[in-house]
Amino acid sequence: PGRLDRMVEITLPDLHTRKDIFKVHLQKLTFDIKGTTKEAIIEAQANRLASLTPGFSGADIENICNEAAIQAVRKQDTAVREDHFESAVERIIGGVERRKMGDKKMKKTVAVHESGHGVVSWFLKSANPLLKLTIIPRSKGSLGFAQYLPNENALQTKDELFDQIIAILAG
Repeated sequence: PGRLDRMVEITLPDLHTRKDIFKVHLQKLTFDIKGTTKEAIIEAQANRLASLTPGFSGADIENICNEAAIQAVRKQDTAVREDHFESAVERIIGGVERRKMGDKKMKKTVAVHESGHGVVSWFLKSANPLLKLTIIPRSKGSLGFAQYLPNENALQTKDELFDQIIAILAG
């Protein structure tokens, strides 16, 4: 107190800013370029990844790119591919995959629970689009998860809120 009399608030990046941040971090990566340019691949990946990561900070975005590169190296690939980015986003959101999945009864219970979220949200008009549904347990405590594409807009209509509640309770 007394040394700085101004506060600078840094908000989370919007879609266009996330795309620009991805472009910076994707420059460092190696891609399998067949019939296209690195710039075209970076543009396409930045567009796709920016739309899948609302609410992510610049550090989260850098972490996704680094994790995708690590995934490629672990699989002994010479270039980063789309599936590496998908597993990187899953790891950032849900944590590391746990090897122990539990017994058959537990797997069925988790599958029914997660499919409840997925099936109900599929039929709701105002629900966020479902991206992925998994019953693979994660280190952050989840036994599975449903990944949705949330709206960039912070404001939600009454119908959107009700549909979100319904989808959550459907599990």
